[in-house]
Amino acid sequence: MKQLALSTLAILSTASAQHVLAADYGALPDFRLAYSDQWAPEEGDPLSFETGVRYWYSIGKQEHSRGPDSQTMETKTHSGEVFARVNDASTNSFVEAFGGYGVAHEGTFSTNGGASKTLPAARLGYAGLDFAWMPLGNDTVHFGMITGYQYTNDSPDTGRANFSTARSAGQLINNGGVWQLSGGDSEINNFEIHNLKLGVAGKFDAGAFDIFGEAAAIPYSWVTGTYGAYQAQDYLATHAQASAVSINGHGYGASGKLMVGFRPTENLSIRVGGRASYLTGQYDVTWDEVAVTQPVAPSTTPTLSRQTFISNNNPFSMLRYGALLEVSGSF
Repeated sequence: MKQLALSTLAILSTASAQHVLAADYGALPDFRLAYSDQWAPEEGDPLSFETGVRYWYSIGKQEHSRGPDSQTMETKTHSGEVFARVNDASTNSFVEAFGGYGVAHEGTFSTNGGASKTLPAARLGYAGLDFAWMPLGNDTVHFGMITGYQYTNDSPDTGRANFSTARSAGQLINNGGVWQLSGGDSEINNFEIHNLKLGVAGKFDAGAFDIFGEAAAIPYSWVTGTYGAYQAQDYLATHAQASAVSINGHGYGASGKLMVGFRPTENLSIRVGGRASYLTGQYDVTWDEVAVTQPVAPSTTPTLSRQTFISNNNPFSMLRYGALLEVSGSF
């Protein structure tokens, strides 16, 4: 009898426990919460977007040598800039597109070490795309690499060189029995730079306060355009330069950027800092010349000959640095 009672009690206890577990399973503690929060999956979308504007006050200096001639240009430029960035918190990476244009310029230039003259005008425009990946570090500090491409047009105006537009004998004029060139033109400086960069980047993010910095090499840069101020050949009545001087070459250098920011609100950021870049290399200069061959007899038609000239390995350097102010919004 005693053994039967014990067996009945054990069966009833087991059934009661199963009933309680089935009825109130949600009330049991979630033992997974005992693990560190780092093991928990991230909540929300890891992607965020940031857009904004920047003001850049920059100082530029260029030095160009073409055979026996040289020219130095110094500029101060106020530029406006826009940018858009996509951040990926799951990989600590971002992609940023940006573009800017100089709205006010001032500066000087000198030729062959002569007296400084005021720049009549200047142009500065740029656009680029950067990708950064910073997998090293912790929740606050991240380190990694950055790469990108940037196009820049940095063209101080140092004057215009005249050249002949004559292309055939039919464009010549007879001046007292001497056949001469007619028509002329000129162009302004137009320096176009295509840069590739590769370097390291780091970020400190404390929520309401952040610091971002990068240091990169420019292993290759393609420089092309027109050196409109270079007079390769004096304009004479029967022999003259027949085109603006074209430049085509390559260079290398380095660039850097440092920004310190704070967030007065969750979606608004204000940052201040600066950036700089330096480029050096060599380019070829190319131009055409025309010459008139006078006729042996008055009834003979004059001829116009055209020839292309090139000067190799002309050194140059380009430096630009300045202060940045950035205001952006994220969503």
